[in-house]
Amino acid sequence: MKTPVITTDDFIIYLEDDQGFVFIHCDILKKWNKKVKQKLLKSFDVLTKEWNRELYALHTPNDSKHEKFLRMFKFKYLTSIEGNNKTQYDIYVWR
Repeated sequence: MKTPVITTDDFIIYLEDDQGFVFIHCDILKKWNKKVKQKLLKSFDVLTKEWNRELYALHTPNDSKHEKFLRMFKFKYLTSIEGNNKTQYDIYVWR
C-alpha cells in the first residue's frame, strides 16, 4: 500500500513497503516546470537526508521520460523482472 509521506500542491511522494523493499512513487499534480522540479528535488533531499536504506523505483522499459526523471534523482538501473501480469519492468535503486 502506498503511503503519502510528502504532500504539496505540486506533487505527492509516496513510500510503499513490499516485503522489506521500500519503493518510492511520485504523482506530479501540476505542469512540470523549473519551480516544481526545484521543490521536488528539495523535498527528496529532505526525505533522504537521514535515510539509511535503499529506495527502489519500478520503471516500464522504453519510457524515456520516466527514466530521465529517475536519473535526475540519482537512481541507477538494478535489474529487470517480469511482473505477475507478464509485463517486463526495470527496477532502479537509490543508495
